[in-house]
Amino acid sequence: MEKELLRSEQKQEDTWNLESIYQTRDKYQEDYEKVKTWIHEIKSYKDHILDSSDNLFKVLELDQKIERTISKMASYAYRKYDEDLSNVENQTLVGSFDQLYTEYQKNSSFIVPEILKANWDEIEKYIEKEKKLKEYQLLLTRIFRNKPYTLSEKEEKILSTMQLIFSEPEKIAGIIRNSELQFGTIKDSDGKEMKLNNENIMIYLRSTDRRVRKDTFETLYDSYFKYKETLAETLQGHVMVLANTAKLRGFTSSKEASLFQNRVNPKVYDNLIKTVHKRMNVVYEYFKLKKEVLKLDDFCLYDTYVNLESSLDKTYTYEEAKNIVLDVTSIFGEEYQSKIKEAFKNRWIDVYPNKAKRGGAYSSGSYDTLPFVLLNFQGSYHDVSTLAHELGHSMHSYFSNQNNPYLYSNYKIFVAEVASTVNEMLLNYYMLEHANTKEEKRAILSEMMDLFKSTIYRQTMFSEFEEFIFEEYERGNVLTNELLSNKYYELNQEYFGKDVILNDEIRYEWERIPHFYYNFYVYQYATGLSAACYIVNRIRNKEENAVQDYLNFLKTGDSMDPIDELKVAGVDMLDEKVINKAIDMFEDLIKEYRSLM
Repeated sequence: MEKELLRSEQKQEDTWNLESIYQTRDKYQEDYEKVKTWIHEIKSYKDHILDSSDNLFKVLELDQKIERTISKMASYAYRKYDEDLSNVENQTLVGSFDQLYTEYQKNSSFIVPEILKANWDEIEKYIEKEKKLKEYQLLLTRIFRNKPYTLSEKEEKILSTMQLIFSEPEKIAGIIRNSELQFGTIKDSDGKEMKLNNENIMIYLRSTDRRVRKDTFETLYDSYFKYKETLAETLQGHVMVLANTAKLRGFTSSKEASLFQNRVNPKVYDNLIKTVHKRMNVVYEYFKLKKEVLKLDDFCLYDTYVNLESSLDKTYTYEEAKNIVLDVTSIFGEEYQSKIKEAFKNRWIDVYPNKAKRGGAYSSGSYDTLPFVLLNFQGSYHDVSTLAHELGHSMHSYFSNQNNPYLYSNYKIFVAEVASTVNEMLLNYYMLEHANTKEEKRAILSEMMDLFKSTIYRQTMFSEFEEFIFEEYERGNVLTNELLSNKYYELNQEYFGKDVILNDEIRYEWERIPHFYYNFYVYQYATGLSAACYIVNRIRNKEENAVQDYLNFLKTGDSMDPIDELKVAGVDMLDEKVINKAIDMFEDLIKEYRSLM
C-alpha cells in the first residue's frame, strides 16, 4: 500500500497556484480589513437609498465591491482549507471568513427591501438622471421581478430569522440517515459477515453474487422500514415550510416559487416528465438487455444495480489524461485549447490526493481568480473523465468571466452542468473510437448507458415524486408514510416496467434520498444531460455553426435567462426534441452494445 503523501510533500507543479490570489496571508488580511470598513459604510445608507439617484448608485456600487471582494476571499480561504482539512491555521482562516460573510449579509439585508419600496417608474427616472446607473439596469429589473412576491420589511425580517428553524427537518433527516440508522449485517460472497453502512451499500448492491445483492437490498430497506413514520414527518415538515412560504409570497405553487428563483419556465419541468413518459420503452429495453447479459430467468429490482461490465482496469498517468483531454477538446478550436493548456501549465489544478485533503473533485473560483480544479487523481478511467468534466466547468467560468462584467458573470445552476457534461460525453465517444478491444468498448458503453438510466430516467422519477408530494400537501392532504410509500411504489412500477419484478421493499426508498429536501433541484440533472447531449449531437454531426454556437453559449454568463442562454447553443428546452435526442442517444448505445455481444 502506497504511503499517503503529506501536503508538504506534494510537488509544486501538481498543486494549484493560490498565490495568484494573494501572495501572502497579509495581503488577504488587507482585504479582510477593507471589507469590514465597507460593511460599516454600507450601513449608513439604511433608510437613505432612495433619497437620490446618486445614493442608489453608490449603495449598489459599494455592495457589488464588497460582494466581489468577499467572493475572491472565499476562493482563497476555502481552497486553502481543502488542501488539508486538519490544518488549524486554515480552519481558523475559514472560520473568520464565515464570520465576516455573516456580518455582511446581516448589514446589507436592507438593500433590496428598501429599493422595492419605490415604483419602477421612479427607478427609471433615477437611471435617466444618473447615467452610471445604466450598468445596473438589468440587476434592478431582476430585483423588481421579485416585487410582487416580496413581503413587508417586518415580515421579511421574521422569515429571515426563521431560516435556521426552517432547515431543521432536513437536518434531522440527515442525522437519522447518516448517524442513527443501523443497517445490520449480511454475508459477503465468501460467507464472511459484513456490517452494512452508507459507504459500502452500493458495493454490495452491485455485487456479481445475486444472493449478496438480494440480502443487501432487503436488509437496507428493512432498516428504513423502522423509520418510515419519522422520516415521513420530517419530509412533511420540509414541504410545509416551502409550500406555506410560497403561498405567503403569492405564488400559485411551490414549484412555481422554486423555479422562479432560477428564472426557469415551469413548462420545462412539465416537458421533461411528459417526454420521458412517452419513451419508457427505451429504459425497459435496457433492463431487458441486463437480464440477458446476466443470464437470469427472472429480473428483480436488486439486479438492476449490477454493472453490465467490470470497469476498465486500464490505468492512465496524469500526462496521458492531459493529452486525452487536449485531443477531445481540440474540436473547440484554438481559443478554447489555449486555455486548457494554460490550465495545465499555470497550475489551475490540484492534482493528487494527500493526507487530510478534501475528497472528490470540483471546479471553483471567483471573478478575480483562476477557475481552480480540485482532483484526487489516481489513474482510473473515472479520473480521466473527472478531469474532462471539471475542466468543462472551469472553461465555462473562464469564458463567462472574460465576456461579462462581474454583475452578470455568474451563470445559473440550471446551466451549470451542461459544459461539464459536454466534455464528459465527447470523452466517452473519443474513448469508444480509440478502444482496442470489444471488452473496452463494452465497458465504456456500459458506463454511458448507466448514466442515461440513472440521470434521464431516475432523476425524472424523483422529480415526479417531488411534484406529487407538494401538490398533495397544497391540496390539504397529510403526507403519511402510506401515501408517500404507495406513490413511490407506483412510480417505480411505471419507470421499471412489467418485466422487472418489483420488490416490495422499494416503497421505502424515498426515505434514503436527500435530494427531496433540495427544493425542486433534481430535474436539472436530467435537463442538463439532455441539453449536453443535444449539443454533442450537433457537434458530432458537424452541423453548421454548432461549435461556435456552443462557444457563444459559454460566454453568456448570467446576461440572460438560462433558457435563452441555451438557445444560443441551439437548444430549446421547451421543445420535446431535446429530451428525445438524448433518449435516442441512449437507444443507440443499447443497440451498439448488443452488436458487440
